[in-house]
Amino acid sequence: MPKRLKTQSAKGSPKSAREKAYLCIQQKIAGRELPAGSPISEVALAAELGLSRTPVHEALRQLLGEGLLEEDSNGSIVVVRLSRQDFVELYELRSVLEAHAVSKIAKRTFAGKDIERLQALTGEIKALRNELVKSGKKILNDAQMRRFEMADIGFHTFLMSIAENSMALKVFNKVRYLIRAFAARHAGHNAGTLARVHNEHLEMIHALADGDVEKAMRAISKHIQTSQQERLEEYSYWEREALVRNQVHGFFHDKDGE
Repeated sequence: MPKRLKTQSAKGSPKSAREKAYLCIQQKIAGRELPAGSPISEVALAAELGLSRTPVHEALRQLLGEGLLEEDSNGSIVVVRLSRQDFVELYELRSVLEAHAVSKIAKRTFAGKDIERLQALTGEIKALRNELVKSGKKILNDAQMRRFEMADIGFHTFLMSIAENSMALKVFNKVRYLIRAFAARHAGHNAGTLARVHNEHLEMIHALADGDVEKAMRAISKHIQTSQQERLEEYSYWEREALVRNQVHGFFHDKDGE
C-alpha cells in the first residue's frame, strides 16, 4: 500500500509563503514605498519576511509575468517603469470599461441604496474640500490625499460593481492599480480640483438616476479625460525634472573628472 503524503497546514505551506511575499511586494508598490525603477532584492525581502528565498523568488517571477516588475539592462529586477504612451492606453481602456458600465446602469432601474452609497463616497470629497477651505491651506496634505484616493477609487469601483460584470471589474481594478501605482504622485489637490471632482461625480449620479444614457456617457467621458490630462501633465513635469537632474549631475560629474 503506497504511503500517504503528509499535508502541510495552510499556514506553513509553500503556497502561503509565496502569497505572503507576493502581497508584500504588491502592497509596497501600491503604497509607493517601491516607486517605478526601484530595484528588488530577493535576499533583503526574504530576510524582512522571515522566509526562504524560494517563495520570494516565485513571487517575483509571478509579478514579472503580470508586468508589475521588469528586468533592466543589467538583468536586475526592478519595479516597472511605464511610458507616457502606456498611460494613454491605460486611460483608453479605463474609459471603455466605465462607459460600458454606466451605459448598462442607466438602462435599468437605479436602486436607491446604490445612489446613497455613491453619494456618500462623493460626499467624502466635498468634506475634504470644506476641511481644506476651513484650514486656510492651499492643498491637501498626504493623509488627506490618501482619504481622497480611497473615496475616488471607491466611487468608481462601486460604480463598476453595480454593472455586474465580474470580468470587467477585475480588469478595471488592475487598470486603476497600474495608474495609481505608477503615475507621478499628486502634490495635493486644491479646493478647485476637489469641487470639480465632486460636481462631476454628482453629474454622473444624476444622469444614472434619470436613466439618461447619453448624459451619463458624456459625464464619465469628460471626467476620465480630465483625469488623464492631469496625469499626463504631471508625467511631463516629472520627466522634465528628471532630465534637469541628470544634466546637472552629469555636469558636476564631468567637472570632478577634470
